[in-house]
Amino acid sequence: MTETLVEFLRRWGELGPTSAAVLVLVFVVGGLMPFPRTFLTLAAGVVYGMASVLVIMPATTAGCLIAFLIARYLFADWLRRAVQDRPRLVAIITAVEAEGWRIVALCRLASPIPSSVQSALFGLTRIRAWTFTWSTFLFTIPQITLYAYLGSIGKAALLGETGSVHLGVMAAGGVTFLAVILVITRRVRASMRELGQGATLAR
Repeated sequence: MTETLVEFLRRWGELGPTSAAVLVLVFVVGGLMPFPRTFLTLAAGVVYGMASVLVIMPATTAGCLIAFLIARYLFADWLRRAVQDRPRLVAIITAVEAEGWRIVALCRLASPIPSSVQSALFGLTRIRAWTFTWSTFLFTIPQITLYAYLGSIGKAALLGETGSVHLGVMAAGGVTFLAVILVITRRVRASMRELGQGATLAR
């Protein structure tokens, strides 16, 4: 897959206005699809080197924001109506909203959940668009820089050489995903206790 992407990007020559526009389009569209950004970043690193990071970062953020806004303005109201009579689901959504940028940061640093799916799920909460945007931009820098660097030194051409790195990122993804679950669980328990106390007072 990486080799195919490399050949596609090479058709547009060195990094300039046209190739940068193509790269932006690729990453914006990639942000809307359940497609691993890893391969895109490796390919960009192979063809354009570390300079591609300056294009990838805003393009990735834009793609994520579009997915976020689509979910928020097309599906958020439907979701809230669907869960309003389910206290536990309400508590989960409330927990994600309460943690705000921390949850976004953990997911963006490393997570087994595709970026587009993350963006859509955040769009279904009341997290502010600006909070989502800056935390997405900031906390995707490490992973994008890593894979662009691997591509720039030629390792993307031999996928076997990146095996240990993939394993490391997957391990980090597992750890951060566990951290997300623990944070949300803590908040859910607190929310459920508050709901229980509210019900008791109402009686």
